[in-house]
Amino acid sequence: MTHLGIVWHPEMFHGRGWRSSGFDGWYFKVVDPSERHVWAIIPGIWMDRDPAGQYCFIQFLDGRTGRTTMHRYSTQQFWSSRERFDVAVGQSRFSLTSMHLDVDDPDLRLSGDLQFTQSQAWPVRLWAPGAMGPLAYLPFLEGYHAITNVDPRIVGSLCVDGDEVDFTGGRAYMERDWGSAFPRAWVWTQSNHFGEDHVCLTASIADIPLAGRVLRGFIVGFLFEGVFYRWATWNGSQLAHFAYDDEHAEFTVVNRKHVLEVWSGGRSGMGQVFAPRAGAMTKMLVEELNAVLQVRLLERHPRGDVLLFEGRGRNGGLEISGDMAAVVGTPEVRTVQGLARP
Repeated sequence: MTHLGIVWHPEMFHGRGWRSSGFDGWYFKVVDPSERHVWAIIPGIWMDRDPAGQYCFIQFLDGRTGRTTMHRYSTQQFWSSRERFDVAVGQSRFSLTSMHLDVDDPDLRLSGDLQFTQSQAWPVRLWAPGAMGPLAYLPFLEGYHAITNVDPRIVGSLCVDGDEVDFTGGRAYMERDWGSAFPRAWVWTQSNHFGEDHVCLTASIADIPLAGRVLRGFIVGFLFEGVFYRWATWNGSQLAHFAYDDEHAEFTVVNRKHVLEVWSGGRSGMGQVFAPRAGAMTKMLVEELNAVLQVRLLERHPRGDVLLFEGRGRNGGLEISGDMAAVVGTPEVRTVQGLARP
């Protein structure tokens, strides 16, 4: 597949032919119907100038207990299709429609098969191929991000350390990152467990190094009643409010037609996962999978905004990494302690 073909398929492996250090990774969050099991499974590959430093991996995070494990394999045990997103790491295999797991290490035995249905990704357009929009065409960014499946249903089961968990009827979520490093600092939150079916929020606000400066960018998507609402720096939306502390974040994004207000908080089942920083997979970031989100979607009208949705999300993902308060921008970030839930 050509370079442009890869850009229009952000879910695919982008690292073929890299000559310098870089990473390519996929994030799968799976929740069983009882919601007692909330897991993140992260396959990926780290490529280094020194062949001895290269490896592929699978990370596992149990959102209820905070247990995390990292399983490394030689790059010879990594394979990817040239035609579609289809990746193998060791004996495990991943795609948009299925996951086969076969991890047999002293600290984790994880096996089984899951199927994913009802695929819905961030829309891909010729001028805006996915969540990065036209920025996806720029070859010099440190990192790239894609939203690949926001609310699929699950069929199948997984066995962890001898205990089988039936995920049939549960919900999944998929996104991915690739490049040379994560942003300098960021807030990320996500949930697709609301009172109504097929509602999903995914949001990232990040400080990104670019041409000697640090720019604040955001990507926010909200699926509701079959419509994928989008707010992003590249499409002219505004970050009207943003505040956070160590355990909570809140923000408001605005475009010409809609306003989205989000509050996300929690720190009860934190786990630490590896992320790329300074030429290696060494940065340990703290991820929460028990966050609670409060979300309001409003439609803008001259005579007053109309409320389209208000609800509370559960089993939410939340990452708050780095200090974003030092960056000058609009609006000014207020790092506050004891941020109150609305």
